[in-house]
Amino acid sequence: MNTTVVGAYPKISDEHQELRRALHKADRGELDDASLAVAFDEATEWAIGELADVGIDVINDGQIRWDDLLAPFAKAWRNCERGPLERFYDNNTYFRQPIIKGPIETDGQTLVRDFKFADGKLRGRAHLKAAVCGPLTFATLTAEDDHYKDLEARTLAIADALAKELAGLGAAGAKIVDVEEPALAAHPELIDLERAALARLAKGGVTVALYPYFFPIDKIIEKLDVPPVGILGVDVRSRETSPKAIERLGAWKGTVSLGVLDARNTRIETPRETGELVDAALKQLRDERRLILSTTTGLEYLPHDVATMKLNALVDAARAAKGVPA
Repeated sequence: MNTTVVGAYPKISDEHQELRRALHKADRGELDDASLAVAFDEATEWAIGELADVGIDVINDGQIRWDDLLAPFAKAWRNCERGPLERFYDNNTYFRQPIIKGPIETDGQTLVRDFKFADGKLRGRAHLKAAVCGPLTFATLTAEDDHYKDLEARTLAIADALAKELAGLGAAGAKIVDVEEPALAAHPELIDLERAALARLAKGGVTVALYPYFFPIDKIIEKLDVPPVGILGVDVRSRETSPKAIERLGAWKGTVSLGVLDARNTRIETPRETGELVDAALKQLRDERRLILSTTTGLEYLPHDVATMKLNALVDAARAAKGVPA
């Protein structure tokens, strides 16, 4: 049974403080952009090395360069910019809300260089996937929109831009692209708009792994079985009612990435806890090849030492599912 991670990895550890020092120097004007880019590359290489060495099968690049989930796109897309600070859902973290001043335009190359860099450094130690912000999440968290007439028009325009990003990543070698879509879990009433946006993403030509995390999604699972979604991320840890989603997995025909390790809680799950979730999911899916074990969201919410313990627990859970001693 394979394992994967979702979202951003901690950017520093007690022993690895180089990026923090580089950012402080840059803030003081003591480090130029080229030198800061080198620091980001070095931190990325460290992060993917940790993810691969612990035994995670499919990893991302750690999203070390991302200030927040929306930042890479709000920075790179024409007629977009980063705006006011706002709390990111119910987390103790903040992000900058996008501001849209005109029609969104992109060449689809926003993340290509970073993907190629990480892939080259990984050297086959694990499979590398890419990731983008979900269209509904970007659209609903936008602070100002001077161009699109309503949420639907804005969401679909963002989906068109993301389809270009997916196509660019696919051309760079990405076979899977995570679409991190917490807004869908927060607003399940927008499922029809999400489906329309996903249809636009199909133009990107890659397999989408859709991750609507933070909130339960049991009431909308059946409606998400649409192209290009080949993998559905199911967070079964964030809320007391989250595990109810497992009961609905029989309606899902693709692969499930089961979020069995809570990436926002420092408590380490026991083998019994993860094992019960895996067993329940397999009863619905009836094929272990359709099940991947994952974190619920990005491990950036945790101290680095706890994040590494979560990764080890994830690998142990997968081994136990295979009948291999931890």
